[in-house]
Amino acid sequence: MVEVERATFQQVKEAQIELIFDHIEKLEEQEETISPESRRVFFDLLALSTLGKCRTYRFIFRYNGNNYDLGYLSVFARKIAYLTDTDDKQQDIMLKGKKTKVPIKYLWKSLRENLYAPFDEALTLALQSSAELLKTGSDSYGFKPGTQ
Repeated sequence: MVEVERATFQQVKEAQIELIFDHIEKLEEQEETISPESRRVFFDLLALSTLGKCRTYRFIFRYNGNNYDLGYLSVFARKIAYLTDTDDKQQDIMLKGKKTKVPIKYLWKSLRENLYAPFDEALTLALQSSAELLKTGSDSYGFKPGTQ
């Protein structure tokens, strides 16, 4: 993972691509959980790809025609990293006060879908930050009076 002081648009975009295509989509397709060795990478990618913006979004889980609010996206995204594989590829989660078995692939799919809005917000913030760096980080050039 790259050390980042102030994330550029390109760094945020690359982190989003890696998080979705190299982690979440693969885990969804394979119906797997994150290995303990991959948790740190997942956490780093989550932080960089969202620039912390997922803490203001709710995690809405859509399952069997119902919507369930499972708390803050930032919390759920980290909790999912600690789920362990099961033989039946299902996880026990609380839905409206009732323990329910849910296929892990639906949790990954829902996480991916819930990340779209904070991803967009993070890209906008990174673009503004990148532009600010360009303005303040470059030398200013101009004409001397009377040379125009």
